[in-house]
Amino acid sequence: MLTRRATLANLAAGIGGAACISQFGFSNAAYSAVPKRGSGNAIDGLDREQLGHLRHVKNLADAPDGDWSYMGAIDTEQAYLSAYRYQLAYMAYTLGITHYHHLPAAPGVFKAAYQNVMRKMMRYDVWSYWFDTSRSGPRLDPSLASPREPWRDPVVKENIMYSGHLLAMSGLYAVLFDDDRYAEDGGLTLRHQPMFWGSEPFVYEYDFTSLKQAIFVQMLQNGWLGVACEPNNVFVVCNQFPMLGFRFHDLRHGSQDAEMAERSYLAAWERAGGLLTDGGDIFATYMVKQQAKVGSGGLDWNAWSGAVLNAWTPETARALYAQQAPRYFGRTPDGRTTIYQPTVLEEVQNRRNAGEANPSLHDPEFNWRAPTLGYSAIWMAELGDRERLEGLLAHADRHMNPSWVNGGLYYPRNDASYNTDGEMVFMEPLSGNAMLAYARLNPAGGLNQLYRRPWTSDHFEEPVLANDPVGVNVSKAYYDRNEGELVLNIEAVANRPKDTQLKVRRGPGRRWTIRRDGELVAERGLTGVSSSGTISAMPVYENGIVIDLTIENPSEIRIRWA
Repeated sequence: MLTRRATLANLAAGIGGAACISQFGFSNAAYSAVPKRGSGNAIDGLDREQLGHLRHVKNLADAPDGDWSYMGAIDTEQAYLSAYRYQLAYMAYTLGITHYHHLPAAPGVFKAAYQNVMRKMMRYDVWSYWFDTSRSGPRLDPSLASPREPWRDPVVKENIMYSGHLLAMSGLYAVLFDDDRYAEDGGLTLRHQPMFWGSEPFVYEYDFTSLKQAIFVQMLQNGWLGVACEPNNVFVVCNQFPMLGFRFHDLRHGSQDAEMAERSYLAAWERAGGLLTDGGDIFATYMVKQQAKVGSGGLDWNAWSGAVLNAWTPETARALYAQQAPRYFGRTPDGRTTIYQPTVLEEVQNRRNAGEANPSLHDPEFNWRAPTLGYSAIWMAELGDRERLEGLLAHADRHMNPSWVNGGLYYPRNDASYNTDGEMVFMEPLSGNAMLAYARLNPAGGLNQLYRRPWTSDHFEEPVLANDPVGVNVSKAYYDRNEGELVLNIEAVANRPKDTQLKVRRGPGRRWTIRRDGELVAERGLTGVSSSGTISAMPVYENGIVIDLTIENPSEIRIRWA
């Protein structure tokens, strides 16, 4: 049935053409700036803001279950765009992107926090909205005269806005940590125990493979147009995340679903007339029973979809960005990036056609409610538009109250749309907790590289920092194969002196030296272990090392094996 192959070149040409990319300031060259993992190249460390974002994400992940501090949004039913599931998903993606691109030799810094995010994602608090949502109604399906019979299981069918993220998060964990715990029987178990019903708990047991299969079968049944988010409504963006999951499953389990999914998805939408409206935007939704594409998703859907489309069909994503980004963003005289409200876009274009490069337009009656700022930031980051991204972050830093709590950086919720000067100040928790963090930490094409160039088995044989050191931030962690050297930069949280411990796993030899800020402080030679007194180092099983030290100032630790 799915025999036609949609060519990426034709699809890109249909939404503006890749030839127009260079005039907007980004190109393939941006993708080559990130060092190839395991090549022996040094990797730049995290800066202050990046470390702060990472710390905040980990603080949220480590909070007690049921404590949603800093994560509450306007909508209490977890139905809107800053719901817990989206925050948790982008917290996981932020941890993954940071580990892969910045701290590849520090799995211990990320693994426990990622497991905490996964556990929270499976809590009833996160997916309880589905029982009522599954009823549907005339708004979602005009053919219905009354609501349907509801069901509790949030992944058995429809609801790709939850199940797609759960699949991608499970797979990303596996490929980053070489750990298939979520592929074990019951590895993804969803449980609800009503306290006062006197009934047995409702338990839905899945694992990485059975969840993948449930989604894959629905894709096939729907002719590869996608799986519904809300009943009867298929959104392009929500169906990008299971594409990530298919790829990660192939890598871990030898399946061959991702290539078929990529090919079939593009072919299905080519037959349906394309992913875009006549105006060049990702459409708002596809109504399954009516076989109709409805409305324009505008900037929000372009940005959120485009940032993930770039993982597996970058030609499509780049062409979309090249055509649409200039329409939605402006620039102030001091270099900040601004986002035009939907209500002024037509006038903006009129003024541009008249020769005004950056019209200054503002509609004080428009209220922001969607995570438009966060969507825009992750789009710019993944597509390598550093100029616009830095301008957008500069606006957030000036007008959106960047705050530091327990060593973590975030942008607190603000329901107001504008300040007294008419500057956008609206901030919701998806952008403030996770998406701006993701954007600051993701290099150009970061998700694309993770999708196309995952770590191989050689990486998992290299020395690593296996624990999350108490009281410190790790700003650099990579293994230089050429030198046989593990490089770690560490600093105390909030610049407070800290006694901490580093657990280094594996090494290519039994003899090693440790240098701290260039000074030899410990070594293991033929006669045993010696130390200068500034650290204590002890060899452990598998040529590992336990290092006790005090951090008063940022320190570089280099461990070299011979």
